[in-house]
Amino acid sequence: MRILQIKQAECALADGRLDEAFELASGSDLRAHRRGQKLIGRLVRAFVDRARDHLAAGRARQALADCEKAEKLGGNLPETAELRRRITRSLAGEQDSRRQRADLVAAAGRHVEDGRLSLAEQMLAGVNGGSRPVDMLRYEAAARRAAVEAALGRADAAARRQDWFAAIEELRTARTNQAPNARLADLTAEVVSGAAARAHQHILGGRVDLADGLLRCLKPLAGPDPEVHGLSRFVEESRRAWRWIQRGRTDRAREVLQRIRAMQPDAKWLKEAVGNADDAAKAMESLRAGPLAMLDPGEAPSETEHAGERSGDLSGTSAGPGPAAAETGPAESALPSRLQLQVDEAGAFLVLRPSRVTVGPISSPHLPDLGLMADPSLPVVEIERVEGDYLLRTATPVCVNDKTVTGKLLADGDRIALSPRCRLRFRLPNAASSTAVLELSGTRLPQGDARRVILLDREIILGPDDSAHVRVALSAQAVLHVKDGRLVCRTDLPLTVDRRPADPSRGIPLGVPVRIGPIGLVLTEA
Repeated sequence: MRILQIKQAECALADGRLDEAFELASGSDLRAHRRGQKLIGRLVRAFVDRARDHLAAGRARQALADCEKAEKLGGNLPETAELRRRITRSLAGEQDSRRQRADLVAAAGRHVEDGRLSLAEQMLAGVNGGSRPVDMLRYEAAARRAAVEAALGRADAAARRQDWFAAIEELRTARTNQAPNARLADLTAEVVSGAAARAHQHILGGRVDLADGLLRCLKPLAGPDPEVHGLSRFVEESRRAWRWIQRGRTDRAREVLQRIRAMQPDAKWLKEAVGNADDAAKAMESLRAGPLAMLDPGEAPSETEHAGERSGDLSGTSAGPGPAAAETGPAESALPSRLQLQVDEAGAFLVLRPSRVTVGPISSPHLPDLGLMADPSLPVVEIERVEGDYLLRTATPVCVNDKTVTGKLLADGDRIALSPRCRLRFRLPNAASSTAVLELSGTRLPQGDARRVILLDREIILGPDDSAHVRVALSAQAVLHVKDGRLVCRTDLPLTVDRRPADPSRGIPLGVPVRIGPIGLVLTEA
């Protein structure tokens, strides 16, 4: 029987079937036979030779398998020990090479994500061989480059027909796919210049609202452009003048109008506006000095109000009760109607205070309260808060929960679609609060990175669960609520304003860093 196995193994070895010969030779002890000993010696040398061939061809793992078989048959021979050392060094080199390759592919992936497509392609060109991750990165880089070129082409065409909203949108798409290159920088400068000129024309023609919408869309693209900054400043001052007019303070409105008239002396409507404000201020002064003022002397302005007037506060906002709050008239009018809330870990929120809000494309003929970067042909809808309920109305039918409607009483979770792509989700997170949240999908706001809109009634709840309007990692809820024209914070957590302990009753000032426990936030006028 042993002789038969030896002969079978010899035939397999002679035919080059080393693995079959190994199975036959290791199945029983052939060393007890002289012929078997010679067979094992030849088989060990055959495995060593084949292992060397594998190693020379770069197949280190196959070489290691043959070396192990040679060691199992022949023991720890000097030639097999030396071969194992060489194989081990080769395997270590392969591991280092794979690790370097993986690092190179990961770095190329980061460059693709950041838009540095040329650098990513250069790195991927240095990767020997192909693999699925490498091929996918190469495809993504090529696709992004094609998307950038297409977006630049559409932006150029939009700029030629002076459709500045479309040009800005396409340039923003190009910038998100690739770091700025020469063509992108040149086209951006051309669009910024053209859009700023159009905004200036709107201002000269008395359409400050249209200029405001265009500038809000343009500012993220323009950066520190002085012309855009100056026009935006003009719009902000115009809005401030209008707030004074709404509060009946025509004297303060006149001051602001005179200042912005110097900023845009060619705007003819400003001359008339200054004259009207001057006439209204004189009329109010005559009324205050006339017999009617004697009917109720107790209503005369207090010394603190005069002190507030002397302070020169034209913003109409205040961090706490005092002169500025006293002169603004109705208490809640001191808080702007549009705010931006930036919260650590949660992102940016646009906060709208009016009970009636219009929602639609920012390029609509009549600028909506909530302007979206969307097709100008989409409808404008109205969302109104009535005694804690929200009603949706629209002249053009829209889809709510996949059903076409022109009006609906909104409920938590309702899906509003202005188009198949431009969608909003209506949420009432807390049954005890009538403040609602709109979540945007397939569209975005022209200013900043806000993707959610808070329709503020009385309070904004920050907390760790689904009942909060803003979900953050707090150990207990914090509530921001409107009181006496301020946004006051109620919380059991430590509260700091500008890194100093704060009195919650004094309200949250605008533009100042605030911390509630571990979470930081900043509230600014939008």
